[in-house]
Amino acid sequence: MANFEERFAYALNNVKYSPHGDSKVYAKAAVRSQFRESVFIYGTVGPEAMHYGGRGNPVARAAAHWTHQTQLHARHYSRIAGRSFKFYDPGPRTASLIQGGYQMMDMYYGMDNDLFRNRKLNIAEFIHLAMEFDKKGKKPKFDPDKSGRQAFWEAYPHIKLGHEKHPDTDAAYGHSATKEMSKIIREGIRRFGGKLIFEGKSVYGAGVFDPAAYQGDTDLEAQELFKSFRLPVTPRIPFGEGTLEFQWSGIPTTPTRAHFLTNWNWSGANVNRGTNRAAPGDPKDAWKNFVERALSDRHGLRAIWNNFQIYPAGMILDNPAMVDKLKLNSNFSRMEMVIAQLSTLLAMQHRTPPK
Repeated sequence: MANFEERFAYALNNVKYSPHGDSKVYAKAAVRSQFRESVFIYGTVGPEAMHYGGRGNPVARAAAHWTHQTQLHARHYSRIAGRSFKFYDPGPRTASLIQGGYQMMDMYYGMDNDLFRNRKLNIAEFIHLAMEFDKKGKKPKFDPDKSGRQAFWEAYPHIKLGHEKHPDTDAAYGHSATKEMSKIIREGIRRFGGKLIFEGKSVYGAGVFDPAAYQGDTDLEAQELFKSFRLPVTPRIPFGEGTLEFQWSGIPTTPTRAHFLTNWNWSGANVNRGTNRAAPGDPKDAWKNFVERALSDRHGLRAIWNNFQIYPAGMILDNPAMVDKLKLNSNFSRMEMVIAQLSTLLAMQHRTPPK
């Protein structure tokens, strides 16, 4: 298996998909222009319907309806008529998807649905070749009517899921197939242009910053992207030829350590709640001791933790008289107050379904 740079160059030089018949000249130019014109949404899937009391997420329902209405979906409708359209809830990313018709990693690997039909096909072929799916399996040629997941299964039929750790994908890519697809997309934006939005509200901070915590695909994405932030941080920063933007609940936001601490640990279907801070079974003072350490120079977290300021602007800490009145004398008390403010704002958003 070739290294990343070799596979990236191979893919760009061998793409040929065109709606009018194979054309390397067209396809190579289309890969560059499609990246340049695209906005990709990264972030977390989050628990299904987690904000709506089990009634189902209206954003996901709206996204399913939106997908049915797109021209790209309509083009293939005759082939999928009568099939069940399954749309899993990609959490906060979906709202942005509806608003702008943006691209998502989920379109390029996919779940048990037809979301892949809304991907940009020249980018999809480029990823197919950069993964070297064209050199494996019985039908290795890129097929616009197959999802990335189906192409992966044909290339690696013995691996059930693309995010699984497996010796064969470790040997090929150094990690799982979905992590490699994500890396290819990030590098495409960096080299060709475009915009990458990272939605951070439901990401668990420990997975991103704590070397001892479990790391999923989203955590690895965040670790790579957060290397680009530098103090003083702003919501939108240059990302090679493209742009990287941090959002919090769909709003461009300057990320801070306080934001990440509101949702530090996994806690079932909860996000940004008290249970997402202290881990289950922790001693009484464990969270306090952790916060004090996390805000010190000897925090023991990844170096990217240093790329972010501690508190967001506009919080109660901006009022010295109120800080004195509430006796917010320690790092822990100040952080708990800011976290409470952020969590309250998020809870209000959760109770208000999108219009």
